Amino acid sequence: MAVADGLLNGTGALLFIAAAIGFGLVCVIAWESRALFLTPLGWVLLPIVVAAWFGGAAVIGLPADVLLGHSDAGAIWPGLVASPVVALVLGRRFRTPGGNSAGQIFVRAGILLAGCVAAKCVAYALGFRVFDFWTGGAVTLGALVVCIAVWQFADIDGVVHLFVRAGVVLAAVGLVGAWAAVNHVPVAGNPRTASTTTVAIMLLTLPLLALAAAVLTIAVLRRFRPDVAPRPARDPAVRVPKTHEVWNAFVTFEEDDEGKDRPVLVLSADTGGADVLKITSQDKSRFDDYLPLPLERCRGVLSKESWLELRPTRVPLEEFRSYRGLCPPWIWAELRTRGLITAPSSTVKRPAAVKRPAAVVGQRPAPRSFLARLRNR
Repeated sequence: MAVADGLLNGTGALLFIAAAIGFGLVCVIAWESRALFLTPLGWVLLPIVVAAWFGGAAVIGLPADVLLGHSDAGAIWPGLVASPVVALVLGRRFRTPGGNSAGQIFVRAGILLAGCVAAKCVAYALGFRVFDFWTGGAVTLGALVVCIAVWQFADIDGVVHLFVRAGVVLAAVGLVGAWAAVNHVPVAGNPRTASTTTVAIMLLTLPLLALAAAVLTIAVLRRFRPDVAPRPARDPAVRVPKTHEVWNAFVTFEEDDEGKDRPVLVLSADTGGADVLKITSQDKSRFDDYLPLPLERCRGVLSKESWLELRPTRVPLEEFRSYRGLCPPWIWAELRTRGLITAPSSTVKRPAAVKRPAAVVGQRPAPRSFLARLRNR
């Protein structure tokens, strides 16, 4: 107990906890590009990206100033005009693969706009100084994070992972509460009269509690009313996985119908699915049918030490979730020496059988983000 008290004592411990929680949420939001933030370039881009999200969320929440009768509301009309535009941009940026139709973009933009405005109004009712730049921005950023994190979590098949993620979020809230108990700081109070530290704790924990509640609600509905909260349908033709690419995909276990979202290396693809090699972060060094993937040689596509299973697995195209990057050349060369790859990597082509369905031939591939393009240079 004394050791725990020592680790949690002081303002520095709270700053470290808040930074760890914030970094975890950034990785959840920037799911396709999260490995980039573990590189030296990523640490430079991280504050820029967070500042851009903060500014975007603040702009989206500006209509709340008019609804709340802010005295300077008449001077922010440029921001009011930009608010729906920024919501549309973020609604298009933060999407599930295949979820990029005009209707889906407008729905997501509407959710972001309503969420940021509602959060600012609720915070005002609770007594937060939402007309202050930093406080108002923190409130709207919290709403933005909750919306996007819920989208990311709900996009994965299954129910257990939702309960696990909600538990992790609640554990983060509990860690902040433990710090407050050790340092004798109230975790809640009237924002008008509470200390700056208490207000900061409330701004950190309230969005986390809202996120946990939303994820638990989806988990319960998916468990008992799957028709109400199903996994979003995706169109695999928008972005077909190709040979030599690393993706996130939902792969079922061999012993039952359950599964998990994991990185996979695509060996080949056709209209019925793709042959992949699964990647796991569990230590498989004692097995001969696994290839070790050191993190220092796989940065950009992986975020931790991993192992590549050398037994191909068939995965339907609709189970591919997000693109991670190109396979490092040394892995492909090693697979070729083991007989899993027969053609040199420079001559591997997408099988002729892979074609887009006729109904979506006119669609373009899902656009890659700036961070994804930068990561693969």
